[in-house]
Amino acid sequence: MSVEAILAAIEAIGEAEVAQLRSETETRVRQIVAEAERAALTRRQDAFREAMRPAAGEQARRLHHAKLEALCAVGEVRDRLVENALAQTRDRLAAVRHKPAYPLILHRMTDEVIGVLGDESAQDSRCQLEIDPRDEALLRHIVSELRLELDIASSLDCWGGLVARSGDGRIVATNTVEARLERALPFLRRELAAIFEKGQRCPTSTTATLDCGQ
Repeated sequence: MSVEAILAAIEAIGEAEVAQLRSETETRVRQIVAEAERAALTRRQDAFREAMRPAAGEQARRLHHAKLEALCAVGEVRDRLVENALAQTRDRLAAVRHKPAYPLILHRMTDEVIGVLGDESAQDSRCQLEIDPRDEALLRHIVSELRLELDIASSLDCWGGLVARSGDGRIVATNTVEARLERALPFLRRELAAIFEKGQRCPTSTTATLDCGQ
């Protein structure tokens, strides 16, 4: 082989190696660039999340605060509705003495206190019934119907009802309208709150819960 042929062969081999080296370098460069771009994207995403984290926390805090304010507002409205309903109940009960059914109501309330005293105590002449002066005549009529001889004291000032005391003073049965309402208030508040919570209408008469014979 001539020298020219040998030099041509060497040059061809060199060019092939250079081309291969160039190709490998370009491939490696593309890989490095792609990795750099992925790393940069990851860093940007991390930075964005980090930057948004306080905003997300603030948004959650404001949402929680808004929910609390809404619950408080609903609670305040519900409480006002309950108090209004109870005020109407008090007004109705304060006027119960003037209702046609009141004689029957007082008769029933008298039966109840006599039952609390017991038959033996009720037959004790020392047993005393306390009544509002406005109901004295009606109570005397009721006691007469029950065929009892009991001392009646017109010493109460109440919406209706009476108080009974045993002869020895150990038993006191308070059965006034106010006392019955006071005992019923916790139940009434829960019932009314549940009704308003569900958006239902208030019952026509909450006094029925007091079981005064109506």
